[in-house]
Amino acid sequence: MTEAKRVFLREATGLVREAGAIDLLTLASLNISWGLSAMWLILWGPYYGPGGDLAQAVIITTALMFFGSLAWAFLASIMPRSGGDFIFNSRALHPLLGFLSSFGWVCVNFMWCGILGAYVADPALSLMFSTLGYDAAAQFVSSPWGILTVTSIVIWGETLILMFGLKPMLRFQLVMFAFGILMFLLVWALMGSVTHEQFVAGWNAVSARYGSGDYQTIIDSATAYMKESYGIVAAPSFASTVAILPVAFWGLGYPYLASYLAGETKKVHRSVLIGVPGALILCAIFWLITIWTIQSKVGYDFLLSVSYAYGDGLEVYKLPFPPMFHLFPLVLTDNVLLIFLLGWGFVCWNLIYPAYSILPQARIGLAWAIDRLAPPFFADIHPRFRTPVKSMIVFAIGGEIIVVIYAFYGYLLAGFTVMIPQILTTFMLSAISAIVIPYRKKMKAIYEASPVSKYKIGPLPLMSLCGFIYFCFLATVLYYYFTNPALGARPELGTISFYLPIAIFVFAIVYFFAIRAYRKKQGIDIDLAFKELPPE
Repeated sequence: MTEAKRVFLREATGLVREAGAIDLLTLASLNISWGLSAMWLILWGPYYGPGGDLAQAVIITTALMFFGSLAWAFLASIMPRSGGDFIFNSRALHPLLGFLSSFGWVCVNFMWCGILGAYVADPALSLMFSTLGYDAAAQFVSSPWGILTVTSIVIWGETLILMFGLKPMLRFQLVMFAFGILMFLLVWALMGSVTHEQFVAGWNAVSARYGSGDYQTIIDSATAYMKESYGIVAAPSFASTVAILPVAFWGLGYPYLASYLAGETKKVHRSVLIGVPGALILCAIFWLITIWTIQSKVGYDFLLSVSYAYGDGLEVYKLPFPPMFHLFPLVLTDNVLLIFLLGWGFVCWNLIYPAYSILPQARIGLAWAIDRLAPPFFADIHPRFRTPVKSMIVFAIGGEIIVVIYAFYGYLLAGFTVMIPQILTTFMLSAISAIVIPYRKKMKAIYEASPVSKYKIGPLPLMSLCGFIYFCFLATVLYYYFTNPALGARPELGTISFYLPIAIFVFAIVYFFAIRAYRKKQGIDIDLAFKELPPE
């Protein structure tokens, strides 16, 4: 068969299996970003669900997402190829759906690359500099040009690391993970070593220094404001706890990324079952310890009040940093090293994100090219470093474009809006794949050859049950993202929330049928490629 008529672009991807279970556990943990997403939960959870129980919300979200994490691990185990949802959904559902799913993922991760890369500058570095007293540096990194400069350095620096191979990236992420863990340990140690009264005294002393409201004044002012402005009189309720689930999902919904490297993972079945659900469970444990530590010393009433005082810009809150959980210990110590390590740990929880967009994007691009859906250069592998260098440069440029938009027009890409197209395409279609694979005739041989086929609850395949529970949970979260103005449906964001997924779907459909017709003119029937797994 000539090169022009071959169904697959070539008979091997050129990638090598270098990642192990601990690598996937670290990758999945950093993609959840225990630190960044804990900040979202503890700062904004009470705001979105006044009276809700943070710990219960974490437990419920973890329990439901455990099935989702298993669904992703099972999919990677059955189809151990790099490319994630494109491989799963194009083979289990339909080539078009696989392309829709992965195209939505790639588009969203252009945004995540730029937005979360920008978080390195602001709030991460800006907070660290501010708390260390470097006000000029803090002001620069939080300015549009500062955000653009810092994020560009991060994107292209991490792209360079990725170009040198998977191993340097795995070492880099391990260092980031170690500093991130240290941040949590310091929070626990500092907050656990004082009483509630000592924290209040420390808060009041720092507040007086900046002319901000003291502990009780913030509670009194914010409580009155919440009642007058929103009619909120916070009281414990399960409905309020449920309202926190979408906030907890912002982190706990993302242990799946390790499955995108299935084609570069050793002992795939064992590694993904340790790495994907393991990261989710470890994150929940760290969060629960942190919530208990913070809430027992700070108090829920204060967490709720300070979230509204800061979030709505009340005059009573004048501290130069937001009330993030890892900054509460700052009122208890003047030790410069501890202040630095708390700030740097939070930087590390953010620093890895551009790499975690570009790395799997390049694997999807390679998989598209192997299946003849993308230009061949996406599958070019550097002969020495065994990485898709050209593909990574393309995706880094896409992230850079988003950074420019975010730095100067950030409100267009704010909130939880970015999650909506990812849930509608990648997550929901992958959940459906997990449901139907055990029952699809064309997947029968692949499924039964996998250890996953042995996991059943009576006659029901565990994989299908996991996919079903995962899909229902996604639908619940999606409902909140579309209907709750605080979660992205604000007037200035609602249009983007609605039209962005539609634009992604329309473009992907048009492109798919166009490239399919083009390949047919070349004498290549790309439909044949999707009847089997692509080469390793």
